[in-house]
Amino acid sequence: MNRSFRLRLALLAALLSGLALTAFAFSTWLLIRASKMARMDSDVRAQAERESGRTRDAVGWQRTEAAIVSEMGIRDGRDLLLVVEDGEGKILYRSSGWPASVDASRLPWPTPRTAAQPEARLSAGAGAGAAGSDRPKPPPPQESEELAPPGPPPASRVMEHRSEGHDWHIGLAATDRSLVAVAVDAAAIAPDMKGILRAFLIALPLSLVLIGIGGWAFSGRALRPLRKLTAAARRVTAEGLDQRISSHGEDHEFVELIEVFNGMLERLERSFKQARRFSADAAHELQTPLAILQGQLEQAIHAAEDGSPMQAELTGILDEVRRLSTISRKLLLLSQADAGSLRIHAEPFDLSKALEDLVEDTMMLAPQLLVTGEIAPGLNVEVDRSLLPQVLHNLISNAIKYNVERGWIRISTARRAEQIEVQVSNTSAGIPAAERERIFDRFFRGDPNHGRKVEGVGLGLSVSREIARAHGGDITFEVDENNVVRFSLLLPA
Repeated sequence: MNRSFRLRLALLAALLSGLALTAFAFSTWLLIRASKMARMDSDVRAQAERESGRTRDAVGWQRTEAAIVSEMGIRDGRDLLLVVEDGEGKILYRSSGWPASVDASRLPWPTPRTAAQPEARLSAGAGAGAAGSDRPKPPPPQESEELAPPGPPPASRVMEHRSEGHDWHIGLAATDRSLVAVAVDAAAIAPDMKGILRAFLIALPLSLVLIGIGGWAFSGRALRPLRKLTAAARRVTAEGLDQRISSHGEDHEFVELIEVFNGMLERLERSFKQARRFSADAAHELQTPLAILQGQLEQAIHAAEDGSPMQAELTGILDEVRRLSTISRKLLLLSQADAGSLRIHAEPFDLSKALEDLVEDTMMLAPQLLVTGEIAPGLNVEVDRSLLPQVLHNLISNAIKYNVERGWIRISTARRAEQIEVQVSNTSAGIPAAERERIFDRFFRGDPNHGRKVEGVGLGLSVSREIARAHGGDITFEVDENNVVRFSLLLPA
């Protein structure tokens, strides 16, 4: 299965960002919670200090408890408890929900200050309840309230106590006249923390989606040079080896890759031009000596005694020379096609009549085969009269050479919207699957030993396809399950 490198980059960016955002959200949540807990400790301590300087009856203390709940923004009144004792340890007020496991008389009350002591706070957690803007402003005196006479400031401290699944933060304040304890359950901040957590849980997936989209877009921009290389590689043909890719404005790593690719194209172009020039020059240079040799052999054959061993030997040599001449002529055609210089002199051509003549010729050449034709009348095309007949004869020649005993050949045509199809079908002994992809390769022959049982040099189909493509058409090939071979010549209508 093919994997997308761009998708992996986007997912990796989202994963790493997700881990970073998760760590950030978790640490932020802990910091916010710690800040809220510190603020809670400061508030309970300040409330205890403030109320330690007042005296009220039970109803007044009950109202005070409700006022503290409102001031601290506590949603559930059961999360705040209040205990007040006089200087002799007598309980003046205690909230109904005060845990039974917490004995107020055994709380670690701070030692009240005397008038000689400095006003600095002597408490664990110094500065938590410092006076200033964080200290709640005292409410106006109520009817049941009496202000205590002035004296030294109360001693205070903050403690934690866990009881029955509750985490109580208790502010303790003591004077020589009263002891006040204000306790708040840590669960009081749970709704706020849940809201913050919910916001993180909503924001995190949205952030990951945005990061993933951004990573996808960024990776697409980063991989743009690779797409340029891919597009250039697709365009590389025998005629397109001269193209180069500009590296202007690209990153350093891709500049090096583009330069290597351009260097490879340059080497390929140089090598291909040398090979093409050698093939064309060799084929061209061989034509003249082969023509001379062919003429001399023909003269020697006529001069030799009829039926003599010399004449027979010269005839065999002449056949080989003619074969070499055919090879050089086909190589020249192929080199011209590779160079894009195969000239087509298009003229009107009656394809229907040419195919009917070809059917008759095939019947005479292969009387042992059943030859049929299904040729539509009036098929006229614009082709090179010297090249297209070569294609038709090559297809028929292959159908005859690679047929079976008492086989058949069928030539048919079909007219399409923009093409005319000529199909040559024949029975065969079968073509191995490994050889079907090489059927148009140069010098490839179905005769693995290249013996003379099957004539040919393996260039006919290659030349035929190049001629068809030079006309704007093509040749296709298929073999069905009954080993019937079909070559289709497609020509522009």
